[in-house]
Amino acid sequence: MAVSVVLAFPMEQVTHSKFAPGSYWLQNSCDSTIFLLNSGLMLQAILAPLLVFLLPGPGCIFQRKVRVRPPSSVRASALPVARALARPEDHAGARKSVATSEARSLIAVVAVIVGIVGLLMLLRSGWQLKHIDFFPNQPSASHSVSFLRSVVFSQTMLDLAIGLTGIGGAVFLLYQYLPWRGALFMLVGWLSAAAIPFVWWYGLRGYAESRGLCPALFDTSRPIDPFHIDLVQDCQRYFMYLSGFSALWVGVTAGGLRLQSARSEDGDLSGTELRSFQNFFWLYLLGWAVQYRLSQWLTGPTRGTNVEQEWITWSVLCFVYLTASSLWSLVFIRFFWNLKAKTWIVNVIAPFGGTFAICILTMLTFFWLFLWAPLALVPLYTLNVSGMAWALAVGTWRWRGLQKQPFAVAVATAETQPAENQPTGSQPREQRPALLGLRALEIAAAAVAGLAILGIAYGLYIWFFVVNKSPGHR
Repeated sequence: MAVSVVLAFPMEQVTHSKFAPGSYWLQNSCDSTIFLLNSGLMLQAILAPLLVFLLPGPGCIFQRKVRVRPPSSVRASALPVARALARPEDHAGARKSVATSEARSLIAVVAVIVGIVGLLMLLRSGWQLKHIDFFPNQPSASHSVSFLRSVVFSQTMLDLAIGLTGIGGAVFLLYQYLPWRGALFMLVGWLSAAAIPFVWWYGLRGYAESRGLCPALFDTSRPIDPFHIDLVQDCQRYFMYLSGFSALWVGVTAGGLRLQSARSEDGDLSGTELRSFQNFFWLYLLGWAVQYRLSQWLTGPTRGTNVEQEWITWSVLCFVYLTASSLWSLVFIRFFWNLKAKTWIVNVIAPFGGTFAICILTMLTFFWLFLWAPLALVPLYTLNVSGMAWALAVGTWRWRGLQKQPFAVAVATAETQPAENQPTGSQPREQRPALLGLRALEIAAAAVAGLAILGIAYGLYIWFFVVNKSPGHR
């Protein structure tokens, strides 16, 4: 819940100073109404994880956490299986099983990417359909305007079809190749996190209508004037954008941690290294999201200014940069996991150096935004204090895990050793984390970084020849 509250807290709304709100703002109690509206985001951050952890099964908060140790007969029956797996002729089957697991993880990553692209295309089609009325449809309109309107409508329908197809394909692939328990937890997390702001919006709108509080706040049919500062409409749009962003992250947080809790309740069903990597993954990912969000709280163009017309655009880009930088952070997780440095300082310095690379790569991803791209470097504006805190947490956790690893291996060897002297080579190989999905993400990230660097180099090349080599105007 603490992670969800940090990610869903409307800090941009709090730090944005309301200069000259006008008589309408004061007479209709818009300030208190917007405070109630943003309180729904805190309700989302608290209730969504609670609903996910109320699902029956392992990891439920009302389930008695009794760890039952398997009897000695069960452990003894597992010894022939371990010895069989130690035979050379069965290594091919083990490798095939690992390859199948990695292929499933790769398909799941591809499905998530396809789903995100489909969702973006669907949102784009909705935005185009909403603003298609900007083009006049009167008989007196010119042929060029009518042609432009038909082109925009055709593109909107194409984006809608592609978006729905991508979302449907992603759902089908996740249903086929993602473990049902992980898919269930994530689905319940996303649905509950998305439903709470939706219900809160309509419930608060009914309450505001009965009391006559700020009617313009809930009027979604008002036209948008980009050249006029409309604080009421800005607050309305901010709630919609932040609720969508928080629904994504609150759902991931609740579903992922519930899945981790269920794995802990299941007992020793996988190897020690795999369980350690699963814990490291969530600490790494959610820790990065929290520190990046906190760094956005400490900086912002609205701080110290009375009027800021583009604070909504800045807020939306902050949400996008947090998500993009989190994906970039996963590119380096395999390197930090395999580092296995023997000293604490190296385990901390490596992630701290990675924070600079992650922020720079995020900026390069959005270099085509020009003036807005440097906002991806928000953590560096605060001397990377939040990045240092993240590196301390991740590096210390990894270093302590490496210190405990020899003891865990010794305990596992003692438990699996039978009464007679079993040869060392017959011990079963511990299950390792399948990192093929992360490797695919690394390849995709390298391709994006390469294209971004080539684009910047080409832009500098064109700028050099256009500005410095072109003949002056006479």
